[in-house]
Amino acid sequence: MAKTHVIKFFIFISFSFFHHRLFSQVISNNDNAQEKHFVYEVKEIDEFFERFNDEKGSFIRGVYKAHHVKFNIPRRLLIRSLFNFENMAKDSVMINQFVSDVTKNKKPIYLNYYGDDWYAELTCKFKFKASSIEIPVIMKIEMTQNKGSKWMIVAVGSSALKSKIVVTEMTQSKIKTNIISPTSNGTNFVSLKRAFDDKENLSDYFESAYVYDSNMLEFYNAILNSDIDFLDVIKIKYHFLLAGRWIFTVEDFIREELNSGWLINHMEKVSSVEMANYRSKLLSGN
Repeated sequence: MAKTHVIKFFIFISFSFFHHRLFSQVISNNDNAQEKHFVYEVKEIDEFFERFNDEKGSFIRGVYKAHHVKFNIPRRLLIRSLFNFENMAKDSVMINQFVSDVTKNKKPIYLNYYGDDWYAELTCKFKFKASSIEIPVIMKIEMTQNKGSKWMIVAVGSSALKSKIVVTEMTQSKIKTNIISPTSNGTNFVSLKRAFDDKENLSDYFESAYVYDSNMLEFYNAILNSDIDFLDVIKIKYHFLLAGRWIFTVEDFIREELNSGWLINHMEKVSSVEMANYRSKLLSGN
């Protein structure tokens, strides 16, 4: 047990040292602590993508450029900074395997913001009768006909909700241009309020391939008939299904430590069958 604690402590110190070195050229010891935290923190899921892919226009590269410092941080270290080491320090072997896999020279692996292998799981609070209930809502980014993008509801989790009216299909929307903005994640998905109030076009916010799921229909009818009213998104978790063999979830850790913001909090290496089962379970709302 003592040996385990020593190893975890060593990993934490090594990671902290890396973070300190990461921006030591940019943020001096005399600079404001809040500014330093702002640089380290992964503030949005978009920034998580930027850092994971080491994009040329990333926030981190912008900080270096603004301070006239050459950016020479390898991608493998940027990816390591995206793990929640308060929870995952014990998983150093798997993290090493993951980083090695996604940064290999011949076929490196990148995240695709407009791809089919990541989902947002929203824990939403709704007013229901004289109290409130929480309902999990699964969303994903989809491309539009004009080569734009939007968030779509692809699954709804089980809940205590029992809608009064049950229909076999959703009514066709009158206006096909209404969307949940692809930037809604940056505002905690507050645009869901507008979408759920748009009763005439409500079905346009639901992915048609999954509308016959019982949880989805029940939820749709409860919204349509005002049995429930959207209040807020109280928690967001992102699910990534990468390269057919890696599954990881990303959550927001609001804290004063430099290792903060949207970080990988759980990871597992899986078989193709396990990957398919995970996706199926997620899209069935279970």
